[in-house]
Amino acid sequence: MLFNSWGYVLFLILAVPMHWLVPHRFRMWVLCGWSLLFYAMWKWQFLFIMLFSAWLDYVCSRRIAGTDRPGWRKFWLILDLTLNLGLLVGFKYTYFIHDNVRMVGGLFGFQWRSLREMGIDIILPLGISFYTFQTISYTIDIYRRVFKPVNSFLTFLTYVTFWPQLIAGPILRVGEVIPQLVEERRPSLDAMASGLFLVVCGLFKKIVLADGISPMVDAAFNGNLTGMSAFDVWVANFLFGFQIYCDFAGYSDIGIGSAMMIGLYFPDNFNWPYMALSPKELWTRWHISLSAWIRDYLYLPLCGERFRTDSTGGIAVAAAEIGSDHQAARTRALFLTWFIMGLWHGAGWTFALWGLYHAVAIYLYRRLGVLRNLPKRAPIAAWALMLCVTMASWIPFRCQNLSDSLVMFSKIVNPLAYNLSHRALPGYAYLTAALLVLGMVTMYIVQRPREHAPVLRPIVWPIKGLAVSAMIFLILMLMRPVKQFIYFQF
Repeated sequence: MLFNSWGYVLFLILAVPMHWLVPHRFRMWVLCGWSLLFYAMWKWQFLFIMLFSAWLDYVCSRRIAGTDRPGWRKFWLILDLTLNLGLLVGFKYTYFIHDNVRMVGGLFGFQWRSLREMGIDIILPLGISFYTFQTISYTIDIYRRVFKPVNSFLTFLTYVTFWPQLIAGPILRVGEVIPQLVEERRPSLDAMASGLFLVVCGLFKKIVLADGISPMVDAAFNGNLTGMSAFDVWVANFLFGFQIYCDFAGYSDIGIGSAMMIGLYFPDNFNWPYMALSPKELWTRWHISLSAWIRDYLYLPLCGERFRTDSTGGIAVAAAEIGSDHQAARTRALFLTWFIMGLWHGAGWTFALWGLYHAVAIYLYRRLGVLRNLPKRAPIAAWALMLCVTMASWIPFRCQNLSDSLVMFSKIVNPLAYNLSHRALPGYAYLTAALLVLGMVTMYIVQRPREHAPVLRPIVWPIKGLAVSAMIFLILMLMRPVKQFIYFQF
């Protein structure tokens, strides 16, 4: 089921009151049941894969906690990781691996058909990347003795399948969710209103902004790339950058708001990422739960450093804590981590290039004093530079192949390509990109320093009321053409 649909509106109308109306001892059953129904309404057959993954983590974690013998503890951990990651690799990367093996074999004269030509059709289970990361983090934390295993399989299954964060995150730790699930909650009008406000904001970002930008992005990236000017490439990148932000941040808002309506509080997954002054700061603001996961289960172990136990702060927190004597280890870990993070987003070399692009950007900001000190010396220039660096990173993420990515990169680094007389994109695309940047900066400036100003408090709620009314009106007008969230493919 898609969040941006009338079906989900009906789902919330039924699920939230039912949760509050039943006694506390039955609420776990209600949440688990609604979560399983939510996932089954996409393809019920794939429900068994998720159930198997949850059961595997539950059993292996209890086996790990039930013995002090290092060999057995490691055996159960390896078994859990092997089977869980094996499912992820099998469904998500089989085509990618087979196609690359075919390509290498072709260099030596070996030829065979692709899996698609053989009639092998592999459907990627919805949200498998997200719930796999969430479940294996639980087992690893039990192995690390960070948490004790959950005794009730129903509680653990609810944690895994909880619908607001099941399909595309946030990727939350057991310590951030389980205590809230088991404690007795009381309905709060403030929490209900705040949650509903987040849901409306998320639907507005997705339906009005992201889906409204989508046709211009598709036209730009599916058109004649060689005929584009450098300005066209920048406009296309900016449009896609705002599309994917509004799409994914919109999903996160709906998920966090839905959880808040039933008394569960999740940390923010986005915090004005395009206002970052450096790559380090960007990854404390963008997809925070994933970058924090990568920090604790990949980057820090590769650096030989102490992990953290929460999904806040992002990967950059770790970089600030590691001493200069670990420079070589940090660099190796940086590039390997971002290579894997790129491939996690998609089974293609374009995504690997996207990951390595960010690794290079972070490395340059670490090593070059002029870049490292720019945020303090000239914050506006640092923001403008970082905004361009970030938007250029979306080239391989959105392009269909590496050759298209190289064409677009070659445009923005070629001074002769900056020619407005050979503009390929329509003027309204340029205007939209400019308005999006201007609107973002304006909203960021207005909401920060004056949010708690006593003089403005009397007019805050009327303005919010008008804004919510306008958003609801536009959502109702544009809800009909349902489009899938971009991150569902990951």
